Amino acid sequence: MSEITVSIHLETVIFIETNMRKRIIFACCLLLVVAVSCNNYKSKIAIKQRNPEPKSIVIKRYERALFEVDTSNFRKEIQNMQIEFLPFLGGDLNDEKNIKQLYDFVTDTFLIHLYKQTEKQFAQTKDLEKMLLPVVQHFNYYYHEIILPQIYTFVSGVSVQNPILTADNAIAIALDCYLGPDFEIYQQMGVPRYVCARLSPEFLGKDFALSLYDSFIVPQRSQTDILNEMIATGKRLFFVEAIIPDISDEILLSYTPEQLKWAQENEGKLWAFFVGEQVLYSNDYNMFRKLFADGPFTQDFSKEAPARLGAFIGLQIIRKYAENENEFSLQRLIETFDNQKILQISRYKPKKG
Repeated sequence: MSEITVSIHLETVIFIETNMRKRIIFACCLLLVVAVSCNNYKSKIAIKQRNPEPKSIVIKRYERALFEVDTSNFRKEIQNMQIEFLPFLGGDLNDEKNIKQLYDFVTDTFLIHLYKQTEKQFAQTKDLEKMLLPVVQHFNYYYHEIILPQIYTFVSGVSVQNPILTADNAIAIALDCYLGPDFEIYQQMGVPRYVCARLSPEFLGKDFALSLYDSFIVPQRSQTDILNEMIATGKRLFFVEAIIPDISDEILLSYTPEQLKWAQENEGKLWAFFVGEQVLYSNDYNMFRKLFADGPFTQDFSKEAPARLGAFIGLQIIRKYAENENEFSLQRLIETFDNQKILQISRYKPKKG
């Protein structure tokens, strides 16, 4: 064999071996990526429903029925509506005082204006049903034993503190609380700008999911210490994320993009502060207010720092817990009240950055 032939042969062998090593390295990296992705918390809540139930939902528009009543024949028309809208019209409709109260409500010019705006924003009931159907389907996947009551919409007079009301026989959504952050009535009523930012249709699904959690899943709880509140608020937000998998962190946390960036960049420093100052087991009122009270920002940290940073940290702990818990399930998470165990399994320790 000539030297040229040997040289070509050796180069070919080296080329083949080099490419084989590259393929092996690529395959190992791919396996590593797959392993990491399988352990990501998103994969733990990514459900595949072949035949999700229910196939459809019905939303009854109480405000539309009420404000379209012929006021010249008011009593009779209201009485005809009673059975369909019993959660709203459960009183004695032969009582003159009840009829007058309803009449005054329907003829109030402020409420009429709100109703007309809801008709512009939510003209098609089918769009509302399409928006909330996936939320109901995901909820049913996890809690199929819970039968949700009938869903209604209504005009509340801008009750921003309670935009969604739940009872055994009804879930009632105040559509006038979702007319957009620039709706002039909100500003005229003195609603803070940071609250106005959430009064848009994009937040309706989140608020609906939160109302399901608060009313049908978790009983009222009492505060004990900061860690307990972090875990509790983290579970609540994680539940929403499981029910609405494609929700953005901005909507989930009610943060602007700039606020979310600040929280993410300072996550490690915040955690170091909580641990270093022994905040986790504090039950100091001022610390609770600083970490969980709503507002435009948390001045104690920075004017760029968003409010509710305790909830933000709690969500990150629960996400890490979901990643590291081998037999994770949403139901088991919610029913686990050993917060030390949750923190331990999460191995939560963000870098200071």
